Amino acid sequence: MHLLQKQTGQSTVEFLLVVPVLFFIFFGITQIFYIAYVSFAVQCATYSIAQQAAASSNPSSFSPQFQIVEALLPVEQLSPSTLAYIFATQYNIDMDGTNVHVRVSYPMPLWVPLIGNLIGQTLNNQPATSNLIPPALTNVLQAAGLPLPNLNANQNLTKVLWITFEAKALNENSIGVQTS
Repeated sequence: MHLLQKQTGQSTVEFLLVVPVLFFIFFGITQIFYIAYVSFAVQCATYSIAQQAAASSNPSSFSPQFQIVEALLPVEQLSPSTLAYIFATQYNIDMDGTNVHVRVSYPMPLWVPLIGNLIGQTLNNQPATSNLIPPALTNVLQAAGLPLPNLNANQNLTKVLWITFEAKALNENSIGVQTS
């Protein structure tokens, strides 16, 4: 009987030593898959923004906020913290004659505390107001019967890893049209 109690205590100690490692591995794998998903979504959004900016009448004034939101999450899962990261997305649209160059940088949230502390950067969150929500997104939310998110500056945002993609598209306005 004494030997059985000793083995039970040993199993408990071994379990307590292994659980943090398993926790870190599980959430690390989850974080890696989330980074892969968001990287693909940001890449697709960047190409879409380049194509739409190139087709617009003034590519340098094209606002891609709705395309970024649309690419990064389904409408049913909008949350204020997710929107805070999306609205912190930085983009740059440049033209060099016949091409439109787009650069999109998304602040990827890092959930695993150790990874966030090692490689993450603090997101400087500016006070957000409801006028940062693009009118097209407001219309989609209202049509879906969802409330507008309350974007306040007191959100607890995690550390981020900036993911950047670039795309280039032919400026359709630079193509000369010949008439006969």
